[in-house]
Amino acid sequence: MSQKIMYIRAKREKTSVFLCIQKSDSVQDIKTQLCKAIDEDKKPDEVRLLVSGHGNDHVVLENTKNLENDQVVYYVYFDRTEGEWEKINVIEPQLLDEDDELEEENEQAMTTKREKGKGRA
Repeated sequence: MSQKIMYIRAKREKTSVFLCIQKSDSVQDIKTQLCKAIDEDKKPDEVRLLVSGHGNDHVVLENTKNLENDQVVYYVYFDRTEGEWEKINVIEPQLLDEDDELEEENEQAMTTKREKGKGRA
């Protein structure tokens, strides 16, 4: 019998990591895979995985059997200076206002125009 492959999204601050896992993977397996993907010299013991609980609460992931395909998992690091786990901090991207977007496009157009010409050759 082949194992069913799932994908989960691990998030922290501005980073989202997509991991391919199996139901049979342990939490330690997932943390090891995550540490390889983020390449920040973290060991699996320095990473804690959390999932959404009831309401706005988050609970530590203890069993991978409850994970679903395309589920979001949050990861935090152990802060040695504070002696505790950091809090979940995910920075969601913000949409630009139409005015901001137009300004940005105009600035880009002006920069390309300035770069062209015989004087720049």
